Amino acid sequence: MRTRINSGFTLIELLVTIAVLAIMMALAAPSFVNMIENSRVTTQANTLLAAVNLARSEAVKQGTPFSIQNEPGGFVNGWCVIDGGLGVNDCDTGTIIKRFPALEGVSVSQGGVAGVTFDGRGYKIAPNAVVNIELEPPTCTSGSARMRRVSISMAGRATVTLEDCS
Repeated sequence: MRTRINSGFTLIELLVTIAVLAIMMALAAPSFVNMIENSRVTTQANTLLAAVNLARSEAVKQGTPFSIQNEPGGFVNGWCVIDGGLGVNDCDTGTIIKRFPALEGVSVSQGGVAGVTFDGRGYKIAPNAVVNIELEPPTCTSGSARMRRVSISMAGRATVTLEDCS
């Protein structure tokens, strides 16, 4: 009598494996959405931070005021780094060093601030207060630590911190 050697999977084993994988993917999908949203907010907060640092470094390099200013409608619509102070120039009439596109999939709270101006020494000269610009994903629930706050101190130092959603 011959002994038969199995070298493969049965159809039942294959279907059970596929069903288990499908269940695992269904459970993991919501966390992927949060991961993608968090990554988007972090990337855009870091882009804003880079723009602030660009304006500050250009001000020091040129020895004259440089500003970062939002596009009409707020930072959610984009921003630019311009030569000169706020109110003197804007993203349409000033000498633009760099323009940044509108934000996607992020809500922005800028506290009424339209921009920031740095003097030739790198100090923030306008507005005359600490500036906080908050970026958060649209699905951010109160108490969850998913919001990024870009803060610009009176000395002109900019930082990004992770905060609870409001």
